[in-house]
Amino acid sequence: MGVLWRLAAVAVAGAALYFAGLLNGIVIEHPDRPGAAAVVIAVGAAILVLAIAVSGSVGEPTTARHVWIFRATWGFVCLMALVGLSWLVGMPRQHSYDWTPYHNDAIALNECAARLVLQGRNPYTDLDLFSCYGRLAIGADRTTPLRRGLFANEAIYPSDSELDRAWDLRSRGDGANEEFVWRPSYPALAFVPLVPFVAAGLDTNYVYVACLPFFLTGLLGSASLAAFTVGGSSDLLYALPLVAAWLWRDHKWAAVLLGLAIATKQIAWFFVPYYVIALATSHGWRRAAREGATAAGVFAIANTPFIAWNAQAWLAGILTPLAETMFPRGAGLVFLSTNAGLPLAPALFYTVLEVAVGLACLILAWRCRRSSPELGAVLAVAPLFFGWRSLFSYFFLLPLFAYAALARMPLGDLAGERARRLGALTIFAAPSRTA
Repeated sequence: MGVLWRLAAVAVAGAALYFAGLLNGIVIEHPDRPGAAAVVIAVGAAILVLAIAVSGSVGEPTTARHVWIFRATWGFVCLMALVGLSWLVGMPRQHSYDWTPYHNDAIALNECAARLVLQGRNPYTDLDLFSCYGRLAIGADRTTPLRRGLFANEAIYPSDSELDRAWDLRSRGDGANEEFVWRPSYPALAFVPLVPFVAAGLDTNYVYVACLPFFLTGLLGSASLAAFTVGGSSDLLYALPLVAAWLWRDHKWAAVLLGLAIATKQIAWFFVPYYVIALATSHGWRRAAREGATAAGVFAIANTPFIAWNAQAWLAGILTPLAETMFPRGAGLVFLSTNAGLPLAPALFYTVLEVAVGLACLILAWRCRRSSPELGAVLAVAPLFFGWRSLFSYFFLLPLFAYAALARMPLGDLAGERARRLGALTIFAAPSRTA
């Protein structure tokens, strides 16, 4: 596959994820509307296309007979780039009637956790969900509900009225809170970097948005990166060091960046075995083991204060996605059952399927470790598509990871003039007319 084909594939997959994310939000907000199947197909197809784009080696050069395809593709990329930039321009504005900078509990709880650290308190034990949300002026619709207590008999997801009723009861002290996740569910670096911003009284969302300039190439190829970061996501906080570690893994200091990523969010953990496979293939297992130990050491250093403070509470926090009885939710396979009418299998079925796909992806990465060393940048997240929880936030950064993989691939020489003749143009660099 040629260079331009790969770049075009990543750009188109990014656009598919952008529209899938918008539709996913609409269907979740309005379960009576169709579109769940389209979301699942789009996300699955994007994963497949991205995996193909970063696999193998560069094939025959792109020929002139493909010019019309590339002109159309790059015109579309330009349009999506403007969409992404429009999200940045419109960032300070209210996007909906219930807009809030604290779009979800990941952002809200992380800010409240940072505030507790500033006060010298342990957020894994002392965070009060209701006072936190009261100060931020948000409510039950920005929480992660659990299948217990008042929601024990709910199969799919509690309604807004059920969420509000439970919230009203628990917030005024009527019974213990069993229904809502209340403690930080990420490692320490998800909230510790926010402490100086909280101390200065700044909106912590700008910390996440500030990561975007480091990803301008990915931004122009994937509107989903800008749209869903501005819309409310803290994921770039782990993606920045993770992408840098993947790009520069030939350097020993890249292991420190990997450690920062895994000390920020659990999704980065899925990349570790693929990172080790790629590093061991190019530099040997001894080097891979040393750098794996370095990354683990960074994780330990970042989290040791909280482990020493209360190891049980810290462990309960970071294992929340596994240990708690959460509702099925997401944009992956389970979406067909929660919002498209298909029967919902037991949670164990999705767990087994996710593990099986994860093992298959690892085997594939191992077998292709020499011919496709960058494949792990996409395969790492693929198993989550089959999980009981397959939130769209797990996938919207995939084009960025694919760009990091492409940047490492020996794509050969692509002269600017030749690229222009073949249609790799943007509206910002159109050819001039000759007399």
